[in-house]
Amino acid sequence: MARELTWSLGRPASRHGTTGPKESAEHLRLRGIDGDRVLVVVPVHGHHQMTHALLADVRRESALADVVIVDNRGDYPTIGDEQVLRPSSNLGWAAGTNLGTLEGGRSDHVGFVWLNNDTRLSAGFVAGLLQCWRTTGAGMVGPFYDCHWAHQRLRRPVPVERYRPRAVHFSAPFLDGTCMFVPAQTIAAIGLLDAETFSPIGWGAEVDYSLRARAAGLDLAVTRLSYLHHDKSATGRTIFEGGLIEYATRGYPVLMEGLCRKWGDDWRRAAGMDPSTSQTRPLGRDARLRRSQASPAAQ
Repeated sequence: MARELTWSLGRPASRHGTTGPKESAEHLRLRGIDGDRVLVVVPVHGHHQMTHALLADVRRESALADVVIVDNRGDYPTIGDEQVLRPSSNLGWAAGTNLGTLEGGRSDHVGFVWLNNDTRLSAGFVAGLLQCWRTTGAGMVGPFYDCHWAHQRLRRPVPVERYRPRAVHFSAPFLDGTCMFVPAQTIAAIGLLDAETFSPIGWGAEVDYSLRARAAGLDLAVTRLSYLHHDKSATGRTIFEGGLIEYATRGYPVLMEGLCRKWGDDWRRAAGMDPSTSQTRPLGRDARLRRSQASPAAQ
């Protein structure tokens, strides 16, 4: 993939964008994705035991997924056949994700799962994202989870091992950067994450990317076929001496400046947030996606 497409890592082409287990599959009765492969891109900075636990989840679906680790601290110990990239400095989440996509992508990867390492996955997780994409044609797909944003949070969160998938998909205003499935066609259309604007933490880059996709006429979907647990800000608690306070102090002002500059002061409404609470609302039946409602990204 990286040999066939030239993608910018953050230079705007316009005001808003940049250029640029087998058992699980059988359980979900997947149709139409035989032969599809995706690349799971995981930027890391320490917390190796956590990353290894996540890879055990991903390897249940080795028939579908390859893995690249972007080792931002330079000391990640491999445990299998995962590819490891070791940049010369800490690129952070957004630029690290871009690097993994560019360097690890191949022509047979139909898309990329941009994934945090402080997560655990339900059975059939990758297959569920693919099935949602093939069914709806969405330009980006995210899972349900047990974390912050109400439009992706399960009403009654459960441990991942107890989760029961459902073939129900919803239109979303944006996707949490904890996990995003991005088809190769979407990257070809709108480029990669704007790591330059949202450096160094990357907060806001996922909202910006979602808004760019929607501005390009692409639908965003979240699916009940896939579910994850997120141990929120595991890296943020340890990467700076000031812990989460310093993490937020560095990230939040950049988020606000970047999103206001690119999308205007009312960017929260554009992203489906209540301006008074900065929170989204749970998705109901009116937000359900069907094939005829979605954009043709999977065709």
